[in-house]
Amino acid sequence: MRETSDTWYWEKTWSDFRRGTARAVLRWPGQEARVAIFDEGVPVTTAAILARLPIEIPVVHVAWSGDMVMSTRAFDIGVADQEHHVRLVRPGDLAFDPKFGEFTVTYGTAEARLPSGPNTLVVFGRIEDGLERFVAWARARRFEGLGTLTLARD
Repeated sequence: MRETSDTWYWEKTWSDFRRGTARAVLRWPGQEARVAIFDEGVPVTTAAILARLPIEIPVVHVAWSGDMVMSTRAFDIGVADQEHHVRLVRPGDLAFDPKFGEFTVTYGTAEARLPSGPNTLVVFGRIEDGLERFVAWARARRFEGLGTLTLARD
């Protein structure tokens, strides 16, 4: 059988879960971005997150993964399984690491990594509108330190 692009292994592994109809908003001081939530592709993780909105997330720039910010504290959302976890995240991805209870938001080129090596994350959403504004704020976390994001219902 000949594979098509939508049945190809990599497409299934890194893209098939990126679907849903739920929406949220990601806010930071003076700005916001619209977010698509993957409630159809990652139903368990997204249900747990949506049930807890709004969530205020203190973040810093990551040290090992590239263009990404991560939460400075653990969040217990009641999910321990790595539902559709990936190592290679995309610009605009919102993710959760159930191993450590951490939220991440990717704003450019990144790969989920720890000092010990590769890591995986559950990508539960994507910034659809406002990524350019978010990039400037997120990049500044590298030099200005702590910032706060709020994930809320749209």
